[in-house]
Amino acid sequence: MTAAYELLRSGFPYYMTLGQRRVTSNPVDIGFGKENVYILTRGGLGTEVRVINWEDENLGVRGGADLFQWPAGLLVDPVENLIVSDEAKHAVVTMDKDGNHLQTWGEHGSGPGQLNRPSGMSFDEDGNIVLTDTMNNRVHRFTREGEHLQTVGEGDLANPWGVTVDQSGDIYVADWKNDRVVKYGSEGEQLMIIGSSGSEKGQFLRPSSVAVDKHGDIYVSDWQNDRVQLFNKGGRYIQSFHGNATLSKSGQMYILANQVTLRLRAMGDVEKTQRLNAPMTVRVDDEFRLFITDFGNHRIQIYKKEAVELSEDMIAPPMRNPILFTT
Repeated sequence: MTAAYELLRSGFPYYMTLGQRRVTSNPVDIGFGKENVYILTRGGLGTEVRVINWEDENLGVRGGADLFQWPAGLLVDPVENLIVSDEAKHAVVTMDKDGNHLQTWGEHGSGPGQLNRPSGMSFDEDGNIVLTDTMNNRVHRFTREGEHLQTVGEGDLANPWGVTVDQSGDIYVADWKNDRVVKYGSEGEQLMIIGSSGSEKGQFLRPSSVAVDKHGDIYVSDWQNDRVQLFNKGGRYIQSFHGNATLSKSGQMYILANQVTLRLRAMGDVEKTQRLNAPMTVRVDDEFRLFITDFGNHRIQIYKKEAVELSEDMIAPPMRNPILFTT
């Protein structure tokens, strides 16, 4: 984490859109290389990793049915190996950035280190893989080669889906069926619970993913509520994102080449086209960009945080009953 005691939150404006239906159909996860963006898709037009760049150009496909059947999570390591969790095969597959198969590991079952429909993944601070063992209601830590190191949350979780590890080594789990996020310490001790069932601020309906930025801010993909919610490091609700999508570059080119599609868009409700539809995964990077895989709309929506880091001597102490005035 950074040393910021508190933040002056200036805003969280919309940044850009990537992808479109004909390329990034049904995106479930996203990862980043030095120049390229890797988007895991399943169902629809393909079950594969699609490669694009920041100019939204289609650079091809990696993986597919010969390597995985029903993928759920994607990680990209420093040399751009692509690591994919496969729910159907209860396994984790690694390929290089060109799509060549490197290894597959995982054993179906409910015993120590075994898997039943693994889904979300995150690297820890040592490069190990923290993985949600969804139907076994727990989270595992493995080496990159598949050696089991730790189990967390057993007896506490219900169909966990997304997971992330912050810079302090704490583990955050999107506890899907319990409609909450659970934070654990690196040794597996429960530290915090965020949320409950519902559609009000701070509530969830099947949260599918969680991410934490360098300030400790917590982002949760609230799947059935069609939104992403932001909480501070203490679990206090800050704001929600409902979608502000612009047309991606590739989407604009496609529409401009189709007269009927142009007419339909000219006649349509543009506001409706901006909204999130079943957002699956949230990721944040070191530039405080928030990436949302907008599954139902076949695209990636991206926001970028604007905030000023404050030291303790720059701000008044916490208040019992604060009221925010705009200036």
